[in-house]
Amino acid sequence: MVSCKNPSPEKAADEKILNDSLQAQNFFPITEFIGGQVKMIDSLKPPLSKSITRGKKTHMETISDNEFRTLILNFVKPDINDTTLKKFYTETNVADQSIPSVTLIYATTNPSLTIQKINVFIKPDPVKNDKVSAIYIEKVFTIGDTAINQKLYWKTDKNFQVITNKKLKNTVFPVEQVKVIWDPIE
Repeated sequence: MVSCKNPSPEKAADEKILNDSLQAQNFFPITEFIGGQVKMIDSLKPPLSKSITRGKKTHMETISDNEFRTLILNFVKPDINDTTLKKFYTETNVADQSIPSVTLIYATTNPSLTIQKINVFIKPDPVKNDKVSAIYIEKVFTIGDTAINQKLYWKTDKNFQVITNKKLKNTVFPVEQVKVIWDPIE
């Protein structure tokens, strides 16, 4: 006789298969998407410009290839598709028919994780392929005694921005916005 409190061996096996299947599903491949964007930039070699805004002052600078690649790492590390991290995130899909757009939202309730939220904005197209229009990431972490909040925004084929807030004990530093542009129309 099977008790109501204990599932049958078959039901337990079915639940394990379902859980393993859900665990095996991948989130949107942000690392690969950004990598594809970088390959496009590398092949087309568009002029890159960088603006830095601290407080109310903005100035333009050239950007070296090394600095460009270092800034990009903010978007791809850590990777929430990594099996050690994935279990801490949930995926929610939101469709907005008025725009039209679909947003994939990845979030965690674990405050010790660096990435707190990711939004992947997709413009659906039933005739052509759906297109990712932007990726937004919120990060929270510390380096030494400095608490850092970052908001990262990647606009497909156009630019990216890294907005950083730093706080050391009771000292709040001016907000820094770094914007790298490779589309001259932007």
